[in-house]
This record gives sequence, C-alpha cells and structure tokens, in this order.
Amino acid sequence: MTRSIAAAALSFLATACGSYAVEPGFDADQAQTPISGGGELVVDLADGTPLEEARALTGLDLRWATPRSEDEALAVVDVDDLAAQVNRLEDLDQIEAVEPSLEYHTTGLLPTLRYPDDPLYDQQWNLRQINAPAGWRAGGGHGVTVAVIDTGVSKVADLAGTTVLTGASFVPGARSAADDNGHGTHVAGTIAQTTNNGLGVAGVAPGARILPLKALSGAGFGKSEWIASAIDEAVDQGADIINLSLGGPQSKVIQVAVEKAAAKGLIVVAAAGNTGQQGVGWPARSPGVIGVSATNPSDGLAFYSSWGKGVDISAPGGDKRQAGGGITQDTIDSGPDGHAFKEFQGTSMATPHVAGAAAVLLAAGAGSPTEVRDLLYRSARDLGDPGKDTRFGHGRLDLGRAVSMLYLREHGLLAALGAVVALVLTSLGGMRRRGLVAFTAALVAGGLFFLPLLPIPPSTWLTALSRPFLLLPGAFVGPRLAANPLWLSALVPVLLTVVIGPTRTLGWLAAGVCAGVGVHMLVGAYTAGLSPTFMPGLGGQVWLGLNGSLSLLCVVAIAGLDRLRQRHQN
Repeated sequence: MTRSIAAAALSFLATACGSYAVEPGFDADQAQTPISGGGELVVDLADGTPLEEARALTGLDLRWATPRSEDEALAVVDVDDLAAQVNRLEDLDQIEAVEPSLEYHTTGLLPTLRYPDDPLYDQQWNLRQINAPAGWRAGGGHGVTVAVIDTGVSKVADLAGTTVLTGASFVPGARSAADDNGHGTHVAGTIAQTTNNGLGVAGVAPGARILPLKALSGAGFGKSEWIASAIDEAVDQGADIINLSLGGPQSKVIQVAVEKAAAKGLIVVAAAGNTGQQGVGWPARSPGVIGVSATNPSDGLAFYSSWGKGVDISAPGGDKRQAGGGITQDTIDSGPDGHAFKEFQGTSMATPHVAGAAAVLLAAGAGSPTEVRDLLYRSARDLGDPGKDTRFGHGRLDLGRAVSMLYLREHGLLAALGAVVALVLTSLGGMRRRGLVAFTAALVAGGLFFLPLLPIPPSTWLTALSRPFLLLPGAFVGPRLAANPLWLSALVPVLLTVVIGPTRTLGWLAAGVCAGVGVHMLVGAYTAGLSPTFMPGLGGQVWLGLNGSLSLLCVVAIAGLDRLRQRHQN
C-alpha cells in the first residue's frame, strides 16, 4: 500500500492447542465424506424468512438452530434421508445453503521501571518474537472488539483489567459463554490478556474488547450450525474481528456466515489445523479468511501444523517438546485458585496472535480490513521459500514491522503529502502564513507519526497524538466512529471555512485542517485505506473522493479570501 500512497476458516478438528494430546488430523484435501442415512439437516434460508414460511417452502418441520438464529433464518430438522433432502432443497431460491450438521472440535494441544511489569512476561518468547511492544505503544487495540468463537471465555484473574463482554452460548445446555474447557480463555488471553498489571503474563492487544461466543462444548467440539450462528452473532453485536481457533471439513453453512461477516467489514482469522501434514482445514481455506499456520521458537514450522493452500500467514504456536516452548496464558483450572498459567501449543494458539495484531493495526489507524491484511502480509518475516509459500504464507507475523509500515510509510507519507498540497494551493492563491498552513496540514493528515516508534511507555495521549485527525476517534472510542460517513466527509472543513476561514488570525488553521483532511480522504479513496460505514467498495471511494475534493476547494476559498484581504489592505 506504500507504493499506492506514493503514486496515490462427520468432524471438525479444533485448532486449540491446550493440554490435550495432539488429535488425529483431518486431511482437508480429501473428498468430502459422502452423505448417507438419516440425521440432522441444517437449512440456511434467506435472512428474515419466517419459520412458518420456511416450513411451507421445504415441507419439513423446521426449528431454529439456536434461540438467536431467527434473524439469519438458520434452521435444523431431523430427516430419514439426508442425501435426498439435500438434493431436493439445494436449488430452491430462498435457500442459501443446506447440508448435514457437522461436528467441529478444538484443534489444540491443551496442556524496576519496566513495561510490561507482568512477572511471567520473560517466558513469553512468542510476544517478543512478533515485537508485541510496538503494538502496545500504538494503542494496544483500544476500542476494537474481537469475537472469540470457541469453548467460551471466563474472566480469570489475569483478565480482570480486560473488557470481556457478556457474549452468548450456542451450545445446548450451556446457559452462558463461560469456559468449561480452558481453550477459549487461553485464546482470549493471547489476544487481550491484561498487561502491565503486575500479574502473570501479557497479551498482544490488551486494549481490545473480548466478545465470547461459545460454539464449542466442554469436550472441545461443536456443530456447524452452532459456529455459523456464532459468526452471525458476532456481526450483530458489532465485532470488528472474529477469531476461529477451530477447523475441519468444508461447510456451506459456515461459508455463507463467513461471507456475510466479510461483507460487513469484519476481519476473520482461522487456524490451519494440527495434522502436521499438507491440507489446510476449513474455514481457514475459505476465501476472505486469514489462514494461520504455526511456528516454533526457532521460527520453523511447528511439527503439528497443517500447511498448504489457504495458509496466508504464520505465527507462534509453540512447541512443548522444548522447555518453555509452549504459549503461556492464564486460563481456567480445577485447582483451588480456579485458574493457572498454562502452556498450550497448536495452530489454535497461533491464530489469536494474528487476531490481536489485526486489532492493534485497526485501532492504530489502518482504515479498512483490506489495509490491515495488506500490512500483515507485507510486514511478515519471510520464512521458507522466498515470497509467499504454502507453509508460512507471506511469512511469520511481525507486529513491530507492521506498525512501522503503518506509521512511517503510510502516515508519514500522508503528512508529507498534506504539507506539499497545502503549500501548492496556498502559493497559487497567494495566501500568507503558508508555512503554518503546511505544518498544520501535515499534522492533520499524518499526526505525530513517529511517536509509537520511540521507546516510551504506552499511553492514551501517545496513541492520540500519533494518528491522523480523521482517525482520532479511534484512540478514545474505537474505530467504528472514525468510519462514520459524517466524520469521513467535508463537514468539518466546511464548518471551519465558514466560521474561522474568513478571519485574519485563524484562517491559516482552517486552511491547514482542510488540506490535511482533504488529502487523507483522497488517498484513502485511492488506496482503500479508509472505508466509510454502510458504503462498501466503489460507493465509499466516490464518497471520499467527492468530500476530499470539496475539502481542498475549501483551502482555495480560504486562500482567495486572504488574498482579497491583502488587496483591500493595500
């Protein structure tokens, strides 16, 4: 994206790596198991289809898959002949997907002045390997919501300072999203463990919010309709990122849910699987999903990691065969304290590293899912064969490099471009105080972009000062407000032009803000670095382009007013 600025996701094997033994692998490249006999059928109808209408359409006594599935019209029914019903229903216009209910499983092996001051941080080789401290200085994912679709999440001691939302359960008999396995809480800890609290360990994005959606049981498995319903719920609850530390055979129902989530602007990250062989599980192989393989402390492919088509990036998953080689986080435990710091391993552990990194970048000012993916891939440490390969994807996650790219190569270039455009427009218009206008435009377009790269402790004000004006709301309330079309518009520039643009003392300030905002919107339109809510694709680009151009016209207007004032004075 730098060059553009310069030019202008039968059994699902869960990817949870906890204290289980390595589970038998699923060969994702084998032919799908033939449908035979009777069983539970999953029918995904067009969103909003009433139950009675669905029953009339299908001729089956359908029921909603979960109490929360009515909006998405995801239904189930027991039938005697699955194959016959699939063949009969799959071509009906109002049915988006139909298939037998599939089981999913966790895919893991459960098993002074300083920042951070977490006493076990020294055991977290994985966080140092991906340069996590740079992400903390860039805001630590503040305000971003990450949905953890897993065995649930319990607020253990070292999650006390982390925002863990109420969430929901899609597992029959489980009334809440509390964890009864340990896998989901461990995964959530990697993403957003409370950091710098003098206790335990740290997380990649401690400022992020965790939305626990329980779709795997205490035994570590779940059905396709549970998982699809959880994905739909993540969208409904406003999540920004979905972490799927699970995997298995291809499911049309889950694929439909993933596609809807991606269309709504969510970033979906999924584990490649733990077969130790070629063949990536689903939904990691799904288009639009970031598929994650696992590396060991030596930056080699972990012995258990699946690999092949669908691996987009790799991240630390641990290797418990080495002393201290697992991924250590706080999770539930049957001991007297109710929790313990445990080492797990697996692609389930690798995946939340990437989800956490995505949260950091999104909060730090990457304006769209496209830009987040681009930063993750371009900054990854190339391992294995040169370029993208089937074992490591684009390479091993390096959050430090991604933050540097975002701030230096993108925000820094925005600042420079803002200054140049401001100088050109004000010079052509004969405006005075052109240096102040250019300096203001640089700050507005790029912020004090170098601050997160300095070795100073993280703070809210550091985060705010280091980001462009249009991304400023993300430092305090999260990225969704910064994507509001009214904010990503010429509203502020026009108001400033009318109120203080004509004044002799503050006209330069109005012109600088207008230039900086205009440049950022035009570049964001060209590179997809900005993405207004409710305006996907071309519509958002047109909106940004028009409003960016209007903002620059405001600079011309202010310069013209200043020139007229000079003539009048003379």
